[in-house]
Amino acid sequence: MNLPGLFKKARYQRFHLEPRYYDPIKEDIENRTSRIKAEMGLSDTEVIDPGYRSRIEGSFRKNMKHATGNGVDQTILLRLLIMVILVFMIGGYVYFGKEIFYLVLLIIPFYLWKRLRK
Repeated sequence: MNLPGLFKKARYQRFHLEPRYYDPIKEDIENRTSRIKAEMGLSDTEVIDPGYRSRIEGSFRKNMKHATGNGVDQTILLRLLIMVILVFMIGGYVYFGKEIFYLVLLIIPFYLWKRLRK
């Protein structure tokens, strides 16, 4: 059983390699089609639908709002908050002694009351 930690463990990187094979027939067909397109005056860079690129760009921009989701930001903020509380607790214990724990026990109900009142 794993205990929850403050920091995420690094996951291993997955490696996927698509094997490439030399196919002389396919290369011959590609050469023929490119030669025929050159004779007909067509270029490979022509796009059939001129609005295709703008639709792709728009969809990337639209999904960027979801990529920076609140879930990641909230976990980072929660970890930071826990670490700050621990640092203040240790500093308070060194400076005040055991009384800091009693002070925290008094602050928690006040915080919950303020939070539930809204």
